[in-house]
Amino acid sequence: MTPMRAIVLGSAAGGGFPQWNCGCANCVAVRERRPGYLPRTQDSLAVTSAASPTDGRFAVVNASPEILAQVQRSPALWPRSARDSPIAAILLTNGDMDHVLGLFSLRESWPLALYVTGSVRQGLEESAFIRTLRRFEGQLVIRELPLDRAVPLADAAGQALGLTVRAFPTKGKLPVHFVGQRPESIEDSVGISFLDGDRPRIAYAAATASADGLPLDGHDVVFFDGTFYREDELVRQGLSRSYARDMAHLPIDGPEGSLARLAGLRARKIYTHINNTNPILSESSEERRRVEAAGWEVAHDEMEIVL
Repeated sequence: MTPMRAIVLGSAAGGGFPQWNCGCANCVAVRERRPGYLPRTQDSLAVTSAASPTDGRFAVVNASPEILAQVQRSPALWPRSARDSPIAAILLTNGDMDHVLGLFSLRESWPLALYVTGSVRQGLEESAFIRTLRRFEGQLVIRELPLDRAVPLADAAGQALGLTVRAFPTKGKLPVHFVGQRPESIEDSVGISFLDGDRPRIAYAAATASADGLPLDGHDVVFFDGTFYREDELVRQGLSRSYARDMAHLPIDGPEGSLARLAGLRARKIYTHINNTNPILSESSEERRRVEAAGWEVAHDEMEIVL
């Protein structure tokens, strides 16, 4: 069996934890460094097929705005020569700013392969900023990420990474900056399955409004949308008029929530993409105890998974 190693570079939803403009109870607690509250950066996952992380080349899922800080605190992603990066490919699960902005920090003359669906590629091509990643021939190689088809990953030069992925549609929505400007597409939001041959190993579905029909069975590890604990979490705290469903996120709690809907999933289950308002961010909360009692883990930055 091919070894596989994953590093959680970031585990928070858009805005991070604490969020810069939020004074909710969680953000106050983490700023004050109270016990049981860990700061988190915006979601991203690095995966390699190497048994030793110091030898492997990585595919990174989502380029967080904090990607430079995430690389700095992850020795496995440090350069190994005068001009080098173990990051060889980046996969985007959607075109949201918290998944795209980090690309523009990776512009210092290093070739990268970017895997995206046709819909996300169209959005990137419409952005003038993408030109900064094309300062020389081959600096950015964009490859299509088709739905429901196994794709062997390669670096910008075409050298295989030893990783194969399959993208699957998740119930999402257009990035805010495209709402009303473009029609919605099934390719707007995807999850990623990392495969060992035909066998699914790691699933990453960090943004979805529904668990229905997602191909999560059979994976060893499933990272799943833990954005909100409750459907009315933001409304209840007086922070927004939006409900979880309005933002295309399935809440954890409730009869239709992920805790109930995925109760029978036989895998190591990990909540990620956690919003700053979510009570599971407190290690001593009743909500945290409940998800852990149900067999779930709560992702944190620098968490490592070895298969």
